[in-house]
Amino acid sequence: MFISFIAKKSSKSKKLLNTIIEKINQQNLAKKHTIKFTEYAGHAVELAQQFSRDKYDVIVAVGGDGTLNEVVNGMIHTSSNAVLGHIPMGTANDFSKTIELNKDIDQFISLLNNNATKTIDIGKVTCLTKKEKIVRYFINIADAGLGGYVANSLNKSKKLLGPNFTYFQAIIKGIIRFKKPLVNIKIGNITYEGKLMSIAICNGTTFGSGLIISPEAILDDGKFHITLLGDVTLLDYFKNLKKLKKGIKLTHPHIHYYSADKVQLKTDEICEIEADGEHVGKGESIFEILPKAIKILAS
Repeated sequence: MFISFIAKKSSKSKKLLNTIIEKINQQNLAKKHTIKFTEYAGHAVELAQQFSRDKYDVIVAVGGDGTLNEVVNGMIHTSSNAVLGHIPMGTANDFSKTIELNKDIDQFISLLNNNATKTIDIGKVTCLTKKEKIVRYFINIADAGLGGYVANSLNKSKKLLGPNFTYFQAIIKGIIRFKKPLVNIKIGNITYEGKLMSIAICNGTTFGSGLIISPEAILDDGKFHITLLGDVTLLDYFKNLKKLKKGIKLTHPHIHYYSADKVQLKTDEICEIEADGEHVGKGESIFEILPKAIKILAS
């Protein structure tokens, strides 16, 4: 077995990876192992592409949802047959909550030793503008509206007081400053027209640092589970925050739940798009499910 690790550089990740490599060597789990640390935004995409071309059997994303998203994009773009691994070491680690992974070394070694894999779906978002077409794949959740606005704000902000505080601050500022665009959204045979706070197109259940926006989402059922928040107010958001944390579906005249394998969004206004917490673009977008698109180490 050839196994590679793509990680954000930190003392914690270095220490964890050193321990993992020791255990891999002790149990003779790999003929070859390689560790690469990312140096800039998008580097994990490039590294995953290279490891895919070099025919590695397992490519492991060590970090948060952003690192995982980049590794997935690198693998999908090269049509990799490798198994995806994930050791969650980010701030939110939202995807790991759906698939029940953690940074426990013994869990990872056990999955590797037993060749425990699941074949799951992947989402694809195509964002269209007058100048370009942006394609991004996502493993967890894509969001149009407030989430995209917040992701764009975070890209521009300096995390001087830590990522958790910066994220919370960005959400609050976003809700206050965000102008809900008028949109036309087609979800299967259903059309929604009106103001949009947010539409979460979900493969996984959880986003936004622990908000269970789609409690019924399943990673391998071949469809998105969609939560649409229309003309929702700041008060609505805070009133329902505890329910979202607990995974309780919301009852509200402007909140709707759907399932479909494709979502199309059109608007003449600015509507920001994010995927797995990473800003993608703005404007007209198409979201499509890719059934059984990737294998991941999981029990």
